[in-house]
Amino acid sequence: MENQTCQNCKKDFIIEPDDFGFYKKVKVPLPTFCPECRYIRRLLDRNEYNFYKRKCDATGKDIISIYRQEAPFPVYEQEYWKSDKFDATAYGRDFDFNRPFFEQYEELRREVPHLALVNSNSVNSEYTNQSEDNKDCYMLVTSGENEKCMYGSWNQISHFCADCYMVLRSEFCYDSINLTKCSKCISCQDCSASVELKFCIDCRGCVSCFGCVGLREKQYHWFNEPLTKEEYDKKIKEYVLTPDSIKEAKEKLAELRLKNPVKYYHGSQVQNSSGDYMENCQRALYIFNCKENKDASYMQDAWLRTEDCRDCTEIILGELAYEVQWVETPHRSMFIRSCFNTITDSCYCDMCFGVSDCFGCFGLKKGKYCILNKQYTKEDYFKLKEKIIERMRETKEWGEYFPSKVSPFAYNESMVQHYFPLTKEEALQKGYAWYDRLARNYEITEDVIQCSSQKDSESMKKYPLCTTAFRTTPLKLSLYKILNLPIPEKCFPCRRQDRLELRNPRKLWHRQCMCDKKHAHHKEGCDIEFETSYAPNRPEIVYCEKCYQQEVY
Repeated sequence: MENQTCQNCKKDFIIEPDDFGFYKKVKVPLPTFCPECRYIRRLLDRNEYNFYKRKCDATGKDIISIYRQEAPFPVYEQEYWKSDKFDATAYGRDFDFNRPFFEQYEELRREVPHLALVNSNSVNSEYTNQSEDNKDCYMLVTSGENEKCMYGSWNQISHFCADCYMVLRSEFCYDSINLTKCSKCISCQDCSASVELKFCIDCRGCVSCFGCVGLREKQYHWFNEPLTKEEYDKKIKEYVLTPDSIKEAKEKLAELRLKNPVKYYHGSQVQNSSGDYMENCQRALYIFNCKENKDASYMQDAWLRTEDCRDCTEIILGELAYEVQWVETPHRSMFIRSCFNTITDSCYCDMCFGVSDCFGCFGLKKGKYCILNKQYTKEDYFKLKEKIIERMRETKEWGEYFPSKVSPFAYNESMVQHYFPLTKEEALQKGYAWYDRLARNYEITEDVIQCSSQKDSESMKKYPLCTTAFRTTPLKLSLYKILNLPIPEKCFPCRRQDRLELRNPRKLWHRQCMCDKKHAHHKEGCDIEFETSYAPNRPEIVYCEKCYQQEVY
């Protein structure tokens, strides 16, 4: 291990022995930013939810985009950008060894047209981003193969869900996070294979339960107390979902949750790994919301057979990838952002589709042996690439991700505001850009509802992304009727923030199991230690996996 001082936050961080081997393998210097600052730098490049109406700079059509009209580069609608009418190699240029690489790359990026957003193969789903194969969806991001889903993210193969985060193969669910194979579940967390749950946490294989925590294959339970079918049906019939009753149920559920132990991480089948929301991972450190990671570190939202990678955010398949953000399948590639299909043996590329052996390119479609969008022969490409890397070593640019100062988004437009929120003053003090939306003077009517966050100054401070007022779409109204739900009092960004706050932060603390009961593997207090996303000052009873299984399973 080696101690380093982060050049951004000035705090000390440790480089693990396995990381040294990785950096040597991919031939990059040791990182100058700590893992958290590296993550923040990548998140600054991600705008998932903020949509703008603007003109397409190619066709003049009104389009929906993640870029504002005043963005300092042209923006094209999807159909035109992906067509043969647009070829990014037309913007190719020579590399100037007398100037920094990032300066030249930024000039290229500001000239090449940007893709307005990505919602491939979707039907009647104009307001979706980083998504594909959706039908009749609205305000949905990082999601695929859904129908009639809205106001959510990471929805996969689901039907008629709203205000949900991380739902898979579920239907008719609302205001929930981390559901798998669930139906008609309302305000639930970390549940699977369950039907008709309301206000439940960590329940599996359950049917018709209300306000329950940690149940397995149970039916007709009310705040963990068993009832007969007749008793349960009577309670449900008498219970009316209103804003006040929903608030009361959530508060009571929170009290019950504190009486039940929680496992130190969310997930299963984890070996020699640390993080949260992990599944089937081996030798993976400091990972969050990851599945099938092996020999990886500092990963977020990385899914399906990712091996020997570091510092990757939002990838599906990958190997030997480093400092990558929102890339479908990166192989042996580094410093890549917002690219699609398979990216192989490439560095410092952005908004490219299916490229290999490219360096410093933007907006290419199936390119190979290109540098700054200029085509080279295979032999000339590798010679020039090595010369550029050597020059970047001299300027201390090689090994660094794209500088935050050239991010296409302001701090409060990007996803970093959700995981590492700052006030406008704090962001500006740290040197980040901030975007002040135009004042909105909505006339409050039966169709236009004022967000309840606007009713007092303290709420307004808590919800800086509030849209102040909102409409409820016909599609969402139909789901409310099916589930007997009231119209919400908050706008979509405020509801989204409430959901995100239910998940633990993407940080880890060293702690010891809090179990003081007699179990098979210990007689008195358990001495197992672990890294957990439950901070020491939190009120939950945090158990190691063995003790948790003794209590819950």
